[in-house]
Amino acid sequence: MSQLISLKNLNLSFGEKIIFDNAELAINKGDKIGLIGLNGQGKSTLFNILTRSIHPDISTPAFMYDQSNESFDIFLIPQELNIKDYSDLSIENYYLAFYPELYSLHREIESGNTDADVFEKFEALGGWDIQNNYINYLKGFDLNDHERSVENLSGGEKRKMALSIGLSSKAEFLLWDEPTNHLDIATIERFEEELINSKKTYMIISHDRYLLNHSVDKIFHIERGKITSFKGTYLDYLEYLEQREAELMKNLDKLENKQRRELAWMRQGIKARRTRSKKRVEGFHHINDAISDIKSRSKKTVDLGLLHSGRKSKVLVQIEEGEFYYDETLILKNLNILLTKKDKIALIGPNGAGKSTLIKILAERLALSSGKQKNADGLKVVIFDQNRESLDLEKTPLEIIGEGNDFVILGDGSRKHVTSYLKNFLFSSDQVNRPVATLSGGEKNRLQLAMFMKQSTDLWVFDEPTNDLDIETIELLEKELKAYDAAIIIIGHDRAFLDNTCNSTWLIHNHELEMFEGGYTQVAPYLHALELEKELLKQGKQKNIKLKTDPENISTQKIQKMNFKEKERFKVIETEISDMETAVELAKEKLANFDFTAMNSSKNKAFDELSQDKLELESKLEKLYEEWEELSAKTE
Repeated sequence: MSQLISLKNLNLSFGEKIIFDNAELAINKGDKIGLIGLNGQGKSTLFNILTRSIHPDISTPAFMYDQSNESFDIFLIPQELNIKDYSDLSIENYYLAFYPELYSLHREIESGNTDADVFEKFEALGGWDIQNNYINYLKGFDLNDHERSVENLSGGEKRKMALSIGLSSKAEFLLWDEPTNHLDIATIERFEEELINSKKTYMIISHDRYLLNHSVDKIFHIERGKITSFKGTYLDYLEYLEQREAELMKNLDKLENKQRRELAWMRQGIKARRTRSKKRVEGFHHINDAISDIKSRSKKTVDLGLLHSGRKSKVLVQIEEGEFYYDETLILKNLNILLTKKDKIALIGPNGAGKSTLIKILAERLALSSGKQKNADGLKVVIFDQNRESLDLEKTPLEIIGEGNDFVILGDGSRKHVTSYLKNFLFSSDQVNRPVATLSGGEKNRLQLAMFMKQSTDLWVFDEPTNDLDIETIELLEKELKAYDAAIIIIGHDRAFLDNTCNSTWLIHNHELEMFEGGYTQVAPYLHALELEKELLKQGKQKNIKLKTDPENISTQKIQKMNFKEKERFKVIETEISDMETAVELAKEKLANFDFTAMNSSKNKAFDELSQDKLELESKLEKLYEEWEELSAKTE
């Protein structure tokens, strides 16, 4: 594979905070890269360095940015679209916000300049092709009514617009910054499919572990100022980290034993200091540094301290034959719910299906239009929602959480020192005294989580809790919610998070609530069936329209039948598919069990060969599926 970009001697600091310390990376043509790391460690900053909108510090040796082909373009799709400066655009032409020259020509045309050269310039820059591709992607993501202004769009609609802009770009290298925030699962899976089939080079910052595991083949991990490169999926990388953690803990035990001996020697009397070996003193400090490094690299644990009221009653909410209308528009019907104190529920459904409405009904903030509802006496429901309260940017986390006190009074009446409480949310001792304005978006999100979780309640509701959180923090939150012994409802689109925290799933579909045992994986086949049903219905309508407009179609259309050779092939192809599916599973199992310890050139080669074998087998299986579909169609 030819190399597109390499960075060397990358150094960058903001004040005393070191972002990159002699970091380096290499990106090859066709790489599909997942970029991970704690919030505030430099993921978005790296994107800005790659697009040259941020310049690293001057260093010795000097920073090197090697680009094999100066003509290829890098295209960044940011987390937030700049709606304010382009409020004159509609959904149909918002893509122009990313193309200054095309936007300028568009303004000329809108102002009445119809000279031929303006349109020729627009075409020469590829404007019409980009626009057509962009609109096709909008339709594919079910974003219609393209004449609407972009000013009042929902978060999900803006993200669909951003996906369409990125996918319609002609650039060779795409940078995706949290592309799936605020999206429903169906849209995420459509986007995932586009990425998997893409021939372009791309890098994704995402907290969606399903997306990372299915659509990337390389991981870049920013950690302590360095960029670690790993060939494989996100799941492969997690397995490698588990192996690394085990080795680190073994080394830690050895180092701590040695440290105890050296510490006793260092504490000898004043007379002994004159005769100390300088090398031994340096060795003692080296051991301490090694221990600190291993501890910082080991997985952090967290105690978020979720509190519940200790309510004795088992049933929290019961609804029978409930309906809810907004004005005269039906939102929910046939609601039959029994919510108990042990339920951990994933609440899913398309954007606008009524998820937030259902939560308000459960909390009695909205009343049913008809039906019966009985809540436990004094039921307390606390909602951590997408519209999280604003933070005072001038204050520090210590001031916000402590509110002028040294101790936090938690919902169950217990006390905890503010610094210790914030450490549970992965805030270091220097971060707790820094103004909120200096924190990253994810760190601010974590701070809001800390504010929220000081309360106690009967029912916790998390509305998109993983938005803007890094993967490490998501995993810590996940662990806490799994251990929590009271009712939880999670509205979200992070499929791995829902799988790992919930024991049942509620799906809102066609105004009704359908219930499943288990997390997202249990519901996935049903959701895919709904999508297929929707697609078949759409195709059926298109076919009917075609037949009506072209009646001769019925008489002139030839029905294809299988010939003898195809019939013989159809008899054996299902066996071949079964054998190939087994081969693919074995290849995946070999990768899953690969030993990543003591990696060297030989083991790297072995891993690459296993990965290549898996890809080739999957490709053969896909071709068999396609062949079976073609033959099967001729049997109908």
